[in-house]
Amino acid sequence: KDEVEYVVEFKIDGLSVGLTYNNGEFQYGATRGNGVIGEDITQNLMTIKSIPLKINDSEEVIVRGEVYISKDNFNKINEKQEEQGLQIFANPRNLAAGTLRQLDPKLTAKRPLDIFIFNLEYVQNNKFKSHSESLEFLNKLGFSVSPNYKVCKSIDEVIEHITYWTDNRDTLPFEIDGMVIKVNNLKQR
Repeated sequence: KDEVEYVVEFKIDGLSVGLTYNNGEFQYGATRGNGVIGEDITQNLMTIKSIPLKINDSEEVIVRGEVYISKDNFNKINEKQEEQGLQIFANPRNLAAGTLRQLDPKLTAKRPLDIFIFNLEYVQNNKFKSHSESLEFLNKLGFSVSPNYKVCKSIDEVIEHITYWTDNRDTLPFEIDGMVIKVNNLKQR
């Protein structure tokens, strides 16, 4: 039987977005929406410093990632809100989502949004045999990929990794709402 390798990643608690690049330039960004049509938030996404506006690839490249606000930045924003007698935000996820949906990109730019890319959705001439290879490719293009992802050779290794992060999730600088397990070999997947 085929050996199965897994990739385990954090499920970042934020807002899922798709980014489209053509001729090496960021062209379009949207929320997941209903799974087919998302909300165009390109102008707001352009204000996020960790989203490269140019990549070293002339093909069409589409990636999916999670926009979030770190715990530290969330707490700082809420402290300011409180000092100014304004309503505090419920959680980092809602703040990130609300910020991305602002009508004024200048307001979005003032908030410390960040992104982790977790999937290569499309690239012409896709030559990748595994998910981990595609993450390495995205990293080389300048994307901030899902941190601490782990390639596991067995389900026991998967469980061990998840147990570790279950016990240590408070040490993460961002919120997670679980872990994602993916079959690494794209053909097997």
